[in-house]
Amino acid sequence: MMLLAVFSVASVEALSIPLSTSALLGYGLLASLIVVILLSSQRWLLWYVFGGIAYWSAIELIHSGLMIWSALDEWHGYVAAMGLSWLPLFAWVLYRALRYEDISKALAEERALAAARYVEHSPIYDDDYRPRFQ
Repeated sequence: MMLLAVFSVASVEALSIPLSTSALLGYGLLASLIVVILLSSQRWLLWYVFGGIAYWSAIELIHSGLMIWSALDEWHGYVAAMGLSWLPLFAWVLYRALRYEDISKALAEERALAAARYVEHSPIYDDDYRPRFQ
């Protein structure tokens, strides 16, 4: 709902940031920490920060849509938005489990058959092979 309110405001004055001493200190500290992480060898950590920002933005968008199209209150809207945002993750985990893990019976049988055909470090013979010398 907050993002909807911010994006729906047309005037620049409504978007102004209060420049109190504590706000300046907080924004300055945040900016300096981001610059320090950016210049360090651990800059890959910023991707987690940006991923979290993107994820919470998606939660806010889902929440805004739920508030417009349903009669949920704020708290239930956030819970529903979190649940809806986890559905793709659950679908992906289920797909991976059924496709690549031993939960899939056909895939487990195929792996067992392939393992029976290939034994590492042993010669491959036909079924009727008889060694010449014993």
